[in-house]
Amino acid sequence: MIPAALSVDLESYWHAELLRSRVDRGMMADRVEEATRPLLDLLAQYQARATFFVVGEVMEAHPQLIQDIVAAGHELACHGYTHRPLWELDEATFEAEIRRFRDLAARIVPQTPIWGFRAPTFSLSPATAWALDVLARYGYHYDSSVFPMKTPLYGVPRAPRRPYRPGPDLVTEAPDGRLWEWPMTVWSVGPVTLPVCGGFYLRALPMPLILHGLTRAAGRGPVVIYLHPWELDPGTPRVPLPPRDRFITYYHLGDAMRRRVERLLQHFDFLPMRERL
Repeated sequence: MIPAALSVDLESYWHAELLRSRVDRGMMADRVEEATRPLLDLLAQYQARATFFVVGEVMEAHPQLIQDIVAAGHELACHGYTHRPLWELDEATFEAEIRRFRDLAARIVPQTPIWGFRAPTFSLSPATAWALDVLARYGYHYDSSVFPMKTPLYGVPRAPRRPYRPGPDLVTEAPDGRLWEWPMTVWSVGPVTLPVCGGFYLRALPMPLILHGLTRAAGRGPVVIYLHPWELDPGTPRVPLPPRDRFITYYHLGDAMRRRVERLLQHFDFLPMRERL
């Protein structure tokens, strides 16, 4: 089996970028438990361990779930406190979120180190790279927020495609940098770059193409895959959306996504990101 890292962005379905301004949270259940417990069972079945990038609001609402994740040998990492992307924050408000997450984690899972961070919506860019200085001040060791290709919402297309220590532009390597950056895995075929790393791309691209792309990408360095528990949940509520957003959010949700994740678990030897680094 090919060595790899598995990451889970632990959030409610309403935290997704295309939903967060369209859902009245007070009127709908979050389904975090219903979505995450079966995923934990699936990982245990395949003896796979992952890094859970947890939204602070989810940790606050589901402390026992977080404790069970840590007890099962998974890594706990930070996905912000409110899941607001970095482009909606400044250095002071981001630091307040990091501090609030630290204090909550210290109460719920004391003695559990928090080494990793992933920006909501992969919102780390040269314009928001000040976030890395905040993370370093709070003792973080690595970040996994760079998407090394351009998409309609995010991306740093010239960034390295393997773990590296980033400079302020996120493209130049800084050997004396205080943090590691582990970018999301992409695979290039000639001039075409494919995001074979997870999320909507894992639901939409042909599975043989994803497996082939990940295998080829693993030849240049460790690969990382990401997913959201709500993507595997058949009970994830469907919210009325425009056709494009509806396709991105709901295509192959539920059992179809679970089957794809099982294929990955059969092909890759998954460990948490901290251990792979």
